[in-house]
Amino acid sequence: MKITIKGFEVDDSMVVNPDDYIPEGNLNWHRMRPWLIHNEYGPMCIVFAHHEGDALDQAVDSNRLDSCLNEIEHATHGDECECAFLGNASEPFDLTNIGIVELPNPKFSFCALLAAEQTEKDI
Repeated sequence: MKITIKGFEVDDSMVVNPDDYIPEGNLNWHRMRPWLIHNEYGPMCIVFAHHEGDALDQAVDSNRLDSCLNEIEHATHGDECECAFLGNASEPFDLTNIGIVELPNPKFSFCALLAAEQTEKDI
């Protein structure tokens, strides 16, 4: 099922870590919320994380930002770092054309899920 949110068309396949979803209204100590990561061509993924940096790290670890990976020789220019070192491997990524948008965290609704399932079957 595809939806358009904040001008981006997304679907469930873009969610990196769906098991980390904590519905609005549930106990959420770390304030996990969805982040949409995109480039100039459109959305790349959705990640549940507690801040932007964690969202980028998880996107990198799931290979969703491989198009932004830089070779280590190109990552530094003299003493200045031109890249962000992300993910568990701390690899250099050029985030020049990357944007990140915090999405609303929806409440869980079993009825909404059933309605969406029924709509898909009717199509």
